[in-house]
Amino acid sequence: MGSVEVQEAVWGASATSHDATSLRAIVLSYYQAVNQSRWDDVVDYFHADAVLLIPSQEPKVGHDAIRRFYEAHGRHAAKHHDDIPLLMADGNRVLTLVDHHSVDREGNRVHFWTGGAFTVENARFRQYRVIFDTAELPPWVRSRR
Repeated sequence: MGSVEVQEAVWGASATSHDATSLRAIVLSYYQAVNQSRWDDVVDYFHADAVLLIPSQEPKVGHDAIRRFYEAHGRHAAKHHDDIPLLMADGNRVLTLVDHHSVDREGNRVHFWTGGAFTVENARFRQYRVIFDTAELPPWVRSRR
């Protein structure tokens, strides 16, 4: 089954409930799309008017702003991978612990820990709040607004 088919199956299974297993599957499928730099698929996980909250940056509201954020991420860290050692679901909220590894445009290895708080509504993200210590991030991340 291809990535689009998997994504649709996961959405269909969780469209009407806050089943913890389905919510976990949505979030893990989202991270798989991020790890594969499938930005169109990543944006599809969000409602059209969703909000992406990144520390020290203005909120990204809507598909266009969210897409610009992820595409910029991909340009700065063409090689990147997020491992998810911890994922918890409660109601329509999912919390993650993310072990991020990447190589930036200059060839520098980047590693930091981050967390995420997802609010899921009808099998898509209404809000995603990224949580990290900005001092631990490379300068190109800290400087984006």
